[in-house]
Amino acid sequence: MRTQLALLGAITLAAGAAATPAMAAGNPGGAKGRKVVAHAVQRPGQALGAAPQTSGTSFIVTFKLRDEAGAESFVKAVSDPSSPQHGKYLNPAQFTSRFAASQTDVSRALAWLRSQGLNPGAVSPTRSYVQVTGAVSAVNKAFSTSIRSYRSAGRTYTAPASSVTVPNDVGAVISGVVGLDRSKTLTTSNARSDETGQKKAAGSVSALGAKPGGKSARSDACSSYYGQYTLPNIPDAKSPLTGTQPGAMCGYTPQQMRAARGIDKVKQTGKGRSVGITLWCNDPRIADDTNTWAKDLGFQKLRNGQLQVIAPAGGYDPQYCDDKDSGGVNGEQALDVQSIHGAAPDANIVYAAAARPFDDALLASLHTLVDGNKVDAISNSWGGGETNDPATNDAYSSVFMQAAAQGISVLFSSGDDGDNTGGDQATTPPSPDYPAANPWITAVGGTSLATGNASGSKVSWEQAWNTSRSVLKDDAWGPWTYRYGGGGGVSQYHPEPYYQKGVVPTRFTGVDPHRAYPDLAGAGDPYTGYLIGFHDGEAASGNFGLTKIGGTSWSSPWTAGTVVLAGKRVGFLNPAIYGAGHAGLSDIAGNGLTHGFEVKTTIVPKSGAPYTALTTVGVNSQEVQNQTLTSEPGYDNLTGFGVPASTRAFLSGISR
Repeated sequence: MRTQLALLGAITLAAGAAATPAMAAGNPGGAKGRKVVAHAVQRPGQALGAAPQTSGTSFIVTFKLRDEAGAESFVKAVSDPSSPQHGKYLNPAQFTSRFAASQTDVSRALAWLRSQGLNPGAVSPTRSYVQVTGAVSAVNKAFSTSIRSYRSAGRTYTAPASSVTVPNDVGAVISGVVGLDRSKTLTTSNARSDETGQKKAAGSVSALGAKPGGKSARSDACSSYYGQYTLPNIPDAKSPLTGTQPGAMCGYTPQQMRAARGIDKVKQTGKGRSVGITLWCNDPRIADDTNTWAKDLGFQKLRNGQLQVIAPAGGYDPQYCDDKDSGGVNGEQALDVQSIHGAAPDANIVYAAAARPFDDALLASLHTLVDGNKVDAISNSWGGGETNDPATNDAYSSVFMQAAAQGISVLFSSGDDGDNTGGDQATTPPSPDYPAANPWITAVGGTSLATGNASGSKVSWEQAWNTSRSVLKDDAWGPWTYRYGGGGGVSQYHPEPYYQKGVVPTRFTGVDPHRAYPDLAGAGDPYTGYLIGFHDGEAASGNFGLTKIGGTSWSSPWTAGTVVLAGKRVGFLNPAIYGAGHAGLSDIAGNGLTHGFEVKTTIVPKSGAPYTALTTVGVNSQEVQNQTLTSEPGYDNLTGFGVPASTRAFLSGISR
């Protein structure tokens, strides 16, 4: 691993500090007298030639903080429970006055952009960035680059073929250019179990087949709790797991999850607090679907105005978003909203929609929430692979540090593909998810949570979520193969942050220590799942239905909803998580492959027709995989320091 900022000669880090959001990237690859503000495309596909010179493009230009070191020092102090400044948060105007680029400097940068034939729009309220549009020819001239067309995985896109640079005098103000490289689309991090017929157009939980009061038995019905039913007609072939395993579950209701985490014993309901969500596109039925879901499950419906949707300033990109199917993220949006509402039923929810699944659009959505200062926590269930482009990574760091300065807790899903090796690091090297690996946010991993009664009040066990499966075919069980699991690992860009020094073992941070993640975890296993309701654009009928869904896209918004039950802003969570008591989290430890499910699964082979087969699913199955992730006592890179098994203890730990 390399310390990327040191290689780029970015800045001198303060002792014990994490990577700052500085963008002074030096001039590698740039012409003399010019500063690199974005790298060339890092994942080029098939080259198709120069992009049409007259075609239009859009991107954002970020501005350098006037006092980067001061901003970092303030964030560390205001987030430190032992500091006199702890909890004395700033509002956006105060942050801008103390740390942001000056109006004079920003005006100088805007004048230069216009002189190059580009069209800057309105500057963000905190003078963090400006949206810019212009013809490809103007972009090439202004930034001494060449925008070219490429094709990969059936998608055509444009990206700079060489470094994006600006004159050094302008580079004193402009930190980076984000959005010219369209080679990487961001993705959501939810996961669905591969049981056959898991989605039901049902009007109640009982219509799914579960009998909450029913006794344990053999049945094809899904279970209300772990072990309620086992599948009938289990063949005599020896299973990879000892004994007959329970059938999979219907999905937890919000009432069950609240009981399992002890939220029903907490007085706060989220009243007077707000949770933000960022994602691209918007399903216009989200409020109605959430109320139908709540009615079906006997849960509290949304008040009028409790869910606010903020559309992107320039509208939705029709290439990625539409009015009906919401760009395919209907389920993710419902999971985010309904998880937050389940944990904090009286909290307001602010959904800041991005125009498309790219970094520039999501950065704009994050700034909408942070610059507006209307939310107390933000959940983000999306990401992509980490790159070494300072323009993008440090733009994220800047908005996350601003959020911390204002007391806003920012949480990210850690991803649903483990260390991204597919369970075989000998073939595929590990790689981190991003922004989950950023040091200024709280990354939320996943667990498998098993309740032992219908109400959810009895937790039978909880393990790290890292699933392998074995398929029965021709009366024989196949080998274990990796299915999915909570994301984790170590950043290849960000050095070890100050709060992890001396706390996280070097086997997780590396010999050249870098940021390890996740920081904590929550229920994420899709075989138990969370029961949500929405219109699925992929369904043949397109009707509303209840379905279970999981992934760290469940654990992140549920945890964000839990955070606002503190009744006040608690800011950046990581100093509390890595400090004494570890924020009241309950440790998750042990690699034992002792629990699982048996389900009927639709197998889609690489060749041939899909078929239905009996599948054994092994929970917490690192011991049969070749991965870098592990679950052990204390910190680990699957569950961080653990889960908020006791909401009271967790709220006490983050409210000091």
